[in-house]
Amino acid sequence: MNWDTSQWMPLIDDRCFLTWLVKIPSEQEQLRARQITSQQINKLEELWKENSEATLEDLEKPGVDDEPHPVLLRYEDAYQYQNILGPLVKMEADYDKKLKESQTCDDIIVRWDVGLNQKNIAWFYFPKLEMGEVKLAVGDELRLRYRGELHEPWEAVGHVIKIPNNVSDEVALELRRTDKVPVECTHNFSVDFVWKSTSFDRMQLAMKTFAVDETSVSGYIYHRLLGHDVEPQVLKTQMPKR
Repeated sequence: MNWDTSQWMPLIDDRCFLTWLVKIPSEQEQLRARQITSQQINKLEELWKENSEATLEDLEKPGVDDEPHPVLLRYEDAYQYQNILGPLVKMEADYDKKLKESQTCDDIIVRWDVGLNQKNIAWFYFPKLEMGEVKLAVGDELRLRYRGELHEPWEAVGHVIKIPNNVSDEVALELRRTDKVPVECTHNFSVDFVWKSTSFDRMQLAMKTFAVDETSVSGYIYHRLLGHDVEPQVLKTQMPKR
């Protein structure tokens, strides 16, 4: 095999694949071809991330091609504000959940310990954390799973009590449950991030309260949030003496 790069030829010529790589369709095949737009192509590629076997027909299903309403500079009332921003928060929550669930790390090696509160602690190295692919903080919840042959399938949720520092690069996970923990096993573990919807639930609750309760905020803040023209308010406060 000749690996002389000076003799390599491009696979694309005049924005087309070379004929020996991709056959040029005949006129009859071109007449039978289905015309699609670049927007449909982009949406289909997004759909492939969830379903690799999706087709153009799937784009025509109800709810798939629905575009959210664009945000406005001014809103008529709090109901319109909620109806537009609520679906956007839902989309952001779905994306954040999907992102968290995709950060699973397999082939984790665990060493076991018992804390002063008699709870099991799993110590392990987190490769994705070391490479900067994920972020982790003390208090975050992780799910530890075992799918090996030395113990029945097992999983448990715990919270992080230590992250990598100058002393050690290990992560310490304190488990909630103490029954049937496979402390005799060290290999074939997986770690999942546990997604929490707390912040997004608070956003939705705040917008709902804003829409149904007129006394939830002051009149000035109400109109400012809706983009209405209002005169700026000056708060009369007594400055402390030096």
